[in-house]
Amino acid sequence: MKCKFILAYCAALSFPTLASEFTVEDLNRSEDKQNTWVVLPYAFSTDSMGLTAGAVLLLDGFIQPQMTMVFTVFAGEDLDTQYGPNDTPDQARAKGGIYSISGYRPSFSDRLFISSLGSYAYYPNQRLYLDGSNSSEQNLSTTDPNNISPLQTQGYNNWFNVNFSYILPWGESKHNVLPDIQLRRGLPVNRDHVGGGQVFTSGQTLLGTELFYTRWTADRFTEAPSLNTNGIRLFLEHDNTDYPSNPSRGYAFKATSSIDFGLANSTQSWNSLEFDYKHYIELPTLPWMRQSVLAFNAWTAYSPSWDNNKKLNPGGILQKNQTPMWEGAHLGGWNRMRAYDSNRFNDKAAVYGAAEYRFIPQLNPMADQKWNPFPIDWFQLVLFAEVGRVAEQYNTELFKDMKYDVGFSVRALAAKTPVRFDMAWGEEGSSMWVMLNQPF
Repeated sequence: MKCKFILAYCAALSFPTLASEFTVEDLNRSEDKQNTWVVLPYAFSTDSMGLTAGAVLLLDGFIQPQMTMVFTVFAGEDLDTQYGPNDTPDQARAKGGIYSISGYRPSFSDRLFISSLGSYAYYPNQRLYLDGSNSSEQNLSTTDPNNISPLQTQGYNNWFNVNFSYILPWGESKHNVLPDIQLRRGLPVNRDHVGGGQVFTSGQTLLGTELFYTRWTADRFTEAPSLNTNGIRLFLEHDNTDYPSNPSRGYAFKATSSIDFGLANSTQSWNSLEFDYKHYIELPTLPWMRQSVLAFNAWTAYSPSWDNNKKLNPGGILQKNQTPMWEGAHLGGWNRMRAYDSNRFNDKAAVYGAAEYRFIPQLNPMADQKWNPFPIDWFQLVLFAEVGRVAEQYNTELFKDMKYDVGFSVRALAAKTPVRFDMAWGEEGSSMWVMLNQPF
């Protein structure tokens, strides 16, 4: 089992998966206590990071009522960084911090919202799937560092994004920019008329851009001791659901174009296109349920620039104008193909589909606990299945020999933010994740 209790990465999910903007009013709390916060300590142990401990601070509704802020720091035990018989023995530990600030509205515009997230962290034993094709195999048992797959190396994983979203004067935000969602015990009570409808004539539509920068150092990768990318993303997002943080009906989609122009310290130029669609169906509930939902997700990506016939460097692994393994058509990690390592598969094209059955029982042992400084409004139980594939071309090959996984999840709404524990099984073993926000 690959244990991946990585709440330290929760900031990475605090706004990219949820770009919709809205305010939330908790009817169970007085007006002067609408902003909430929570500090969650955590500890986990993995082969790549060793025994690691940290804490995450989540702030909701501070500074501005629609804002969410997440901060976390972590540090691990000393690990041996000698990967081959000719290496000089050394020790290092994982350490770093991550932040996320989402939904800030500047004073000069009612419809513009700014979000940012970033990380500065060092890892003693990163796994880099430089050849992440669908047919690639893991080979972690060898002691030969030239044949091990994935490449294991110490290094930094530093990144910074800033996101500018403009809410178009259409649909639900035509007259009221920020919809007000009233919650009672974590479920919306003023949204019966919302969720579904005509595209762009109901719901909320955002047009945005994101500036991104990533520097991933790989001390043992002789072809390029660091993988760097910087560029811009353009996106159009339409959300037609009843409650974007935990939808029970409706749909949402997002189209994204990303480009790295090869400027500054970028490893090479590249571009990619993505389309993401989500659909939610509310089901009848049994007497012991509060909510029952079927959730579906379909996603696809393609990199027009990726040239499978040319190498970046003669005899090297990297191909010409390919996306970095964490960009473009990639699968594996906490949101897509959760039984597999992060960025396990990456290529020119990808398809992915998922289905989840989510239900919220009436039972909530944490309800109305006066000693609890932050509200836990519900617990949610989930069954899920995922399927996906990467390929060298966007054709029917994408639907052959597809990867799959199945799993279950326990989730809770804490401080108005879903916290989830996912357990997934696939062809290469099992994985556990502890993250923020719904995967879709």
